[in-house]
Amino acid sequence: MPKRPREAIPNATLYNLRDARGMTQLEVAHALNELAAKHDKAIHIDNVTVSRWERGVIERPSPLYRRLLAELFDVSLDELGFTRPASVATPHVAGNAVGIGALVIDQSPMSVEPRVQADQDQWRATRAFLNRHRAELGRVAARLYDPDQRLDNTGLLTRSGWLPDYPVSLTSIELDLLDDAPGPTVTGTATEARGVRPLATVASRYERYSHGIRDLAHPVLFENRLSYRLLGAGLTSTTPRMSFSHTTYFEGIDIHEALGHELATVVDRSSDDEVSRRTPSWRGLPLRRLIGDPCDFTRRSSLVSLSTLTIRDDGKEPSFVLHDRSAARVAIAGGTLHVMPAGTFQPSSILPGAQAEDFDLWRNVMREYSEEFLGNREHGGDGAPVDYGSQPFASLDAGVRDGRAQIYCLGLGLDALTLNAEILTVAVFDADLYDDLFAEMVASNDEGTIVTVDGTMAPTNAIPFDRFTVPRLIEHTAMAPAARGCLQLAWDHRKALFGE
Repeated sequence: MPKRPREAIPNATLYNLRDARGMTQLEVAHALNELAAKHDKAIHIDNVTVSRWERGVIERPSPLYRRLLAELFDVSLDELGFTRPASVATPHVAGNAVGIGALVIDQSPMSVEPRVQADQDQWRATRAFLNRHRAELGRVAARLYDPDQRLDNTGLLTRSGWLPDYPVSLTSIELDLLDDAPGPTVTGTATEARGVRPLATVASRYERYSHGIRDLAHPVLFENRLSYRLLGAGLTSTTPRMSFSHTTYFEGIDIHEALGHELATVVDRSSDDEVSRRTPSWRGLPLRRLIGDPCDFTRRSSLVSLSTLTIRDDGKEPSFVLHDRSAARVAIAGGTLHVMPAGTFQPSSILPGAQAEDFDLWRNVMREYSEEFLGNREHGGDGAPVDYGSQPFASLDAGVRDGRAQIYCLGLGLDALTLNAEILTVAVFDADLYDDLFAEMVASNDEGTIVTVDGTMAPTNAIPFDRFTVPRLIEHTAMAPAARGCLQLAWDHRKALFGE
């Protein structure tokens, strides 16, 4: 069982082995995955797991992982530095086992107790159902709450003080980072969340929902990064303000995705075409009942996402782009159409200097433009801080300063399905600046593909922002609630956005 970080004893031996090779934790993870694949073993190790081994949070990995580490670093099992060393008997190589140097890999299929296998299969099926029906389930979840808490029929919840009468400049919002904020009282380890955590063994379930995703339904992008936890917001005052503390991505997943899974478990009794007509009872939603008031951020670790509707304004026929997010690639809002860019509010690096520079909503949006529109690598993890004086950040910043790009906050909402907080924003670019910035816009990125439509002459990703297209998209497509909210509010404020 993993130790609490304060109780863990770092594995200096393992760290030194990695350091001597000049490898990062991510490079070790990739090497182990490739090594396992050569031996026909399907595993997924990430840099977070390697970090937990080195920090002693996991003091003794499974035998397979230890053997792979030993082969990677060309040492014996006893030289890996893990506690409680086991005696190594002379291996018996027979049947499907093959010897590779000092390493013996058993290639026979891994046996899983039938009851555990059945439970994990059902968990995967429910998660697939969740990803297939997020758009409908968001509207179903919204019906659990009072009508005055809902943002029309978007699948978002909101409250007084979250929706300004007019779009607010995103850069005018003052941010507070509270280092002494109390910790959450509701986490993914509560008894009420037991039903959404799959069995790990006959006698125990996974400790957290994120652990189940990691081992049983791992998307391509799934890393436990430092993130900002929303504590409060007031966007209707003269000085709009938001307050945050720190959390981690997985702590948010343990609540948000667990809530979605819980609702999907109840609704999954119906066939696919009946999903939107279901209204589940609170009786089958113990985790959601435990949370209580969805707008009370003191009780849980709430991730907050920045979802930005990007509009190209040529003075005649404004247009925007949509993103088809792949459930195989992302853990949040997978299987939906979404505005782009969209991403979790989090620093680009764990380094203190980067955290100070990155505690800025516009900079977070700029990094997402770099990744989603231009296909640049993810700005995150434990690497060097982002240089905001480089491209495309310098040009994006310049566009905002000279008025050729205007970035507004339309309000704050909660995805009713997951209770993930969503800062709803819109960016209006002059056509010339848009065409210059995004001349090399990609057709797909790490999170999905850009939606194309049949234009008058050829397929295009420019979707008309008009009175015919916007309502149809909101009502009749599998659109993420945050995307619906951005489109709905931007349409409501179109006169202010376009200076009419």
